[in-house]
Amino acid sequence: MRAIQMVRPEAGAVSYTEDAPVPTPGPGEVLVKVAQTAICGTDRHIYHWDDSISHLVKPPTIIGHEFCGHIAEIGADVVGWHASEYVSAEMHIVCGKCRACLRGDFHICEHTSIAGLQRPGCFAEWVVVPASNLVRLDPEVVPTHIGAMLDALGNAVHTVQAAQGIAGRHVLVSGNGAIGAMAAAVVQFQGAASLTISEVAPGHLQRARKWAAGLDSETPIHILDPTSDGNFPEQVRDLTGGGVDVVLEMSGAVPAINVGLDVLYPGGEMILLGIPNCRDLMVQAFTERVIFKGLRLQGVLGRRMFSTWDLMLELLAQGLNLDHIVTHQLPLSQFEHGIQLLDRCEAHKVVLNPQDS
Repeated sequence: MRAIQMVRPEAGAVSYTEDAPVPTPGPGEVLVKVAQTAICGTDRHIYHWDDSISHLVKPPTIIGHEFCGHIAEIGADVVGWHASEYVSAEMHIVCGKCRACLRGDFHICEHTSIAGLQRPGCFAEWVVVPASNLVRLDPEVVPTHIGAMLDALGNAVHTVQAAQGIAGRHVLVSGNGAIGAMAAAVVQFQGAASLTISEVAPGHLQRARKWAAGLDSETPIHILDPTSDGNFPEQVRDLTGGGVDVVLEMSGAVPAINVGLDVLYPGGEMILLGIPNCRDLMVQAFTERVIFKGLRLQGVLGRRMFSTWDLMLELLAQGLNLDHIVTHQLPLSQFEHGIQLLDRCEAHKVVLNPQDS
């Protein structure tokens, strides 16, 4: 089968092959024929062999963890699933036995194994996943180009979900990469009092402005470049009557985290999905910005299993439109071209078709 493999533990050491063996599902597993798959920011970090993720990857392995497809073969002891069903899957495989799992917090399992990192992933024509991780999809609600990126949408929805409400509140989305753009769409869809998007990359700024211009929205949307739009904190306070109630921090940029704390109104909250370089992270004036303002800070990892999946599928059924997020659809063999587009901020989401050479 066609597949993208990370063959060595070094930057750029990927190989496109048409001769990878088709996997066989074991007990409790299913084989899925991949319809479409999407490049995640994590895949970029793997490709560049960044320190933030490389220690988790065990080459040689097939990478990729965002996909949708149809069940092709069912392993022993699997019940409730049938061949040809349209599915996606949660690609965090958890132990079910640690303290986090036993209290229902599977997304922070101590012993998580991630498909596409420690076990074969979905940048391939077929992928094996545990049946317990499958999510059934409605093709009328979730076309394959959207189904391919549900993992990433789950990160965005979980970040929004972690806030203590969105409707009627002033929200700042810090960073308009693919997941930030998804979060912004959810915030607007859920009726925020206002939505401010901060971004520094010209391509992502342009896409944010194009998206906002095409909306018929009751939520005022402000798109700002904090490096060139004058006094950014002052602008945000002027636009929101003193500051935002919620910051969804999607960038991981240390300056963005600090300015987000600055523009939060007292009693507000910052939900952090972006991953900063911890060696460089220092919150400026921590006492004044966090403690004396009574802020709430919360980190977010992955998706809640499976409440986040239920919520995002409900949002899509209600009419949440994410077509603007998918900027490129390419054959699987053009994976490296997709990485280059993302590196240059010329794309939001790149979807790959493993059935197309």
